[in-house]
Amino acid sequence: MMHAEVTRTPFKVSSKIGAWCAGLGLMAAMSVLGLWLFGTAPELRRQLVLVSLGCVLVCVVVVALNQRSSGGRRPFREVAAAACTEAADEEKGPATESVSVPRTIPSRRGQQLRAFAWVIGNATVLVGVFALAVGAPQRPERVERIHSAGAEFGFARAEKVSDVRRKSSRGKDPYTATVVVQLPAKSGGEPVSATVKATTKQPLRPGDPVEVLYAPAQPQLGAVAGDERSLGWELRGETMPAYMRWFFFAAWLLSCFAAVSHVSTRHGFRSYSRLGKRDKAMRGHYTRVGGPGAGAEQGSSGKDIYLEIGTDAGWVHFRTNVGKRGLPEAMEGQQLWLCWDAHRGARGSRISPNRTPAVLVFDTGLVVHGMVSVDEARSLNDSGVSVEKLRPALLEDRPLRLFDFRSQWPLFVEPLALQTCVVVVACAALLTFDVGTGWRWAAGIVGFLGAFAASGAYLSEDPPAKRAAP
Repeated sequence: MMHAEVTRTPFKVSSKIGAWCAGLGLMAAMSVLGLWLFGTAPELRRQLVLVSLGCVLVCVVVVALNQRSSGGRRPFREVAAAACTEAADEEKGPATESVSVPRTIPSRRGQQLRAFAWVIGNATVLVGVFALAVGAPQRPERVERIHSAGAEFGFARAEKVSDVRRKSSRGKDPYTATVVVQLPAKSGGEPVSATVKATTKQPLRPGDPVEVLYAPAQPQLGAVAGDERSLGWELRGETMPAYMRWFFFAAWLLSCFAAVSHVSTRHGFRSYSRLGKRDKAMRGHYTRVGGPGAGAEQGSSGKDIYLEIGTDAGWVHFRTNVGKRGLPEAMEGQQLWLCWDAHRGARGSRISPNRTPAVLVFDTGLVVHGMVSVDEARSLNDSGVSVEKLRPALLEDRPLRLFDFRSQWPLFVEPLALQTCVVVVACAALLTFDVGTGWRWAAGIVGFLGAFAASGAYLSEDPPAKRAAP
């Protein structure tokens, strides 16, 4: 018994650590994006962004330490098998002639939140790294000096115009020129000349007015050609123009809709913690995993894989996120209750969902949440029995355990994924400083690709075992 308790402890602790680290990491990543897009105090913004990135780094370190303290990375299949073993151990007791379907089952809300956070988190990191790369961490040096001295927009007279060029691209302001302007001076003061790079609709000539940003109290600081539209965001201390800022925000907002769609397709919106009058149930047994690439070691993403459930009405394809090799072999042939929402998609209209929430309640007490197609659910309606007509089992006599081994992701996540996360955090931290353009884009590209690599390493299952030489 003592050995069994020691074996189970890391799995329970890792689930809590994974939830806390994922939640804190998501909040920190969203804080970085929000501060970068909407913060207007460059130095304070940098400090807060670095603190948020530090929180992400702490989460990565905690996950790595938890994995190390539990004996190193556990294989994907070992974590799944341990979850089934725990349920079987807890169910051991006097046998009963028949097992009734319970009214109350463990909720799938945690799986829904994790799926939603997964999409939002990936999108936030990708959008955030891209925004960090294209944004300006601080005001340009001259604009900063002028801002500190009390910047204003005004018109200066062009004294000398040189190096007039026409841009190859057709835009609103196709002409550029180097212009020596005479800055307006306070009453009694002498005019001060400054050289600026101006972009205008028409070629400039001496005597033309040029709008510039300068400090009336200290005109000797120079000037920058431009108006509120082109220089306002730099003057306010923002990282990018408004149109770019709202572009990134819109991209992030689209990811929220994608996350909602992902949850609806994979889990539905119902927590499915209590079976009611809209649900039906029927007896069945688990046979095997099916679908393209099922059971394969490589070459399949596992998106179209399902569990094959045998019932008196035929085979049912139960879709759930259990990996390419399905449930552990020990579960094959075990009896269960198949319950599904018979109301969802019943109208059969074009906008009706294609899948409906379902759940497998094994006689061992293991509960597996998933989805079945609406067409299959309709074909089972005549054979299924309304849950209200079934005798509910007493929860005291029927302990149930949720099969959600992906909540224990800190145990099976690849160390390479954690190392890549550290690289992404380092690149993001570097981008908060005013570095050269080459270094900036290099850090942005490495961080962007690193986020993709970390995501892929997390999703990958155990590599095939190497066969010993004969």
